[in-house]
Amino acid sequence: MGEAKRKFNASERYLFLNNYALGPTHPISVDYTFLSDLLNLEKSYASDSVVMFRRNSHPLRKFHITGTTIRLMMAISRRFNTMGTLTGCSIHKLYQLMCEEYEKPCTKEQFYAEVHKFIDLGILSVSYDGIVKTWKLKSFKRDTKRFVLFSPLVFMKKFTDLPVAAQKLYLYIVSRNGGKANWEFKEYLERDSWLYTLTHKTRPTQIRELINALSKVEPIEGKPLIIESAVEKDDLGRWSLRCVLNPAYLVKHYEGAQYRMIPQVKIPYSKTVSRLRMFLQQYKISEIEYLENGTLFLRLAKLLHNASMRTIRFAASRIKDMLQNYGYQKPPDLIHALQTELQDRAFITYMEVLKDTRTYRYLGAAEGDAFNNARPLQFFRAVKDKLTAHELRKICRAAIPLLQERFKQGTVDEEFYLEDFLIELCTKEKRKSS
Repeated sequence: MGEAKRKFNASERYLFLNNYALGPTHPISVDYTFLSDLLNLEKSYASDSVVMFRRNSHPLRKFHITGTTIRLMMAISRRFNTMGTLTGCSIHKLYQLMCEEYEKPCTKEQFYAEVHKFIDLGILSVSYDGIVKTWKLKSFKRDTKRFVLFSPLVFMKKFTDLPVAAQKLYLYIVSRNGGKANWEFKEYLERDSWLYTLTHKTRPTQIRELINALSKVEPIEGKPLIIESAVEKDDLGRWSLRCVLNPAYLVKHYEGAQYRMIPQVKIPYSKTVSRLRMFLQQYKISEIEYLENGTLFLRLAKLLHNASMRTIRFAASRIKDMLQNYGYQKPPDLIHALQTELQDRAFITYMEVLKDTRTYRYLGAAEGDAFNNARPLQFFRAVKDKLTAHELRKICRAAIPLLQERFKQGTVDEEFYLEDFLIELCTKEKRKSS
């Protein structure tokens, strides 16, 4: 890609970068607990050992943050949902998504090894349901409602080319600073200082080198990352680091702002999925595949896995009925409703009889929209022990003229229940024949 112009002003919250993202790159929200857990890995660095997390991979230190660690953290923070999970996304897809935003991505091998390190550390877990995998961030504690907002400058080559110690120092300072403009960060550099532990440095001069490196970075020309800094002694002989972040790169949180871009769930091709898509298209409700980032379609595929054509057709038909009542904005729990209905295969047969004989339209004739979705199951439970499917079909055919006459003016009888009407009609027919 050619050199893109980078534009920024105090009211904007994004940057145009030399990455593969379409349009501007927005700020990123990192869960505070997740960030803290990662930074705290460095506390065990002294007792660390080199581990091969993948066969034929390069070795990694288990309790150590690398540039790839930071990239994976940002990829997780951007792509996982607010519950700390990601469904239907392969490790390769996650790597590609990371590459879209970074001007200088890490290699695939580095990324894969880092993912396995996260799993080994218990930070990430992976579960399979036979169709897709679900990633879960173990340290994700969103209920704390604490998060750190980072400017998209963290995706720039200027930032990732810095020593990793400098990158970690910047992440830590931002997490302490929050969104406070012109706030002075200050921390003492004592013998067992946290900054020494975090950066693996042991002298004030080394910390000064890191802060000076950060001060020279100008994501936007003429706007350095840090506007003031000093590593010096006070009157008591104590060394400290002081610095002020450039407010141009501090991200202010706005209620309702979106920082996540959750990828569409990808379900491996299967006979069930192809049949399901066919019937959804037939009933003109294909949009359901994209609801909730595809997770609703995934749950539907799980429910109907290895189901017959008849069952899948029935499910698509019932979904259409429910969506007609509620619409796409606030649909009910379609999967739970279907699961209840599919537990008894006879239910499908009885509903097909109603539709084939055109009596289904009278099922909710006296009910409001709030009850329409419950009516089929209510009807089935009322008639299943009184009428066989064959008897139901016969009596429905006989009932159609009577129903058409009863409701020809469009009037609604509040006392009318189709099941009671059919059972009573069947009883009368039996008495006549006897």
